[in-house]
Amino acid sequence: MPIRYLFAKFQLIIRPHKKTIPLVKTVPTYLTLFIFGFLYQLVLVYDSLRLKNTIQVIGICVYNVGMLIYASIQYDQIHKTITGLANANYIKPDTTVWADIQPFLVAVPCIIAFFTIVLSVIAWKLYDEFAWTIYKHISADLRMKRRFLTFQVRLDLQD
Repeated sequence: MPIRYLFAKFQLIIRPHKKTIPLVKTVPTYLTLFIFGFLYQLVLVYDSLRLKNTIQVIGICVYNVGMLIYASIQYDQIHKTITGLANANYIKPDTTVWADIQPFLVAVPCIIAFFTIVLSVIAWKLYDEFAWTIYKHISADLRMKRRFLTFQVRLDLQD
């Protein structure tokens, strides 16, 4: 929801009928990559739960940390873009877009950080649950358990 709001606010402040420069496309491209990153994460979550793959669940936690870093960088990048467009006279006069979107740009990394912690706790619980399922599946043979883990790693590397 905040990403759509940021995108709409940015599109509404740009002066129409001006020659398109790369700086105008920066924010829409940045936000689009952000949205597709979360859609890709959704597919990964579904796949890891379907296959009961603990390694992939841990990888999703690492991926979420990467998205947190990306969201944190977004604050500075959008500020530089708005400042650059204002200097180039591409923004409609008397707009307070930075004041309007700044709280959302701060909130997005905070929300992602909170849910990264929640996701890590859930991943730890899933690790325990999936380990028990695997243990029941391959019995108490430790050699078989190591082989199964190696098999899972190789499957992940092939995908």
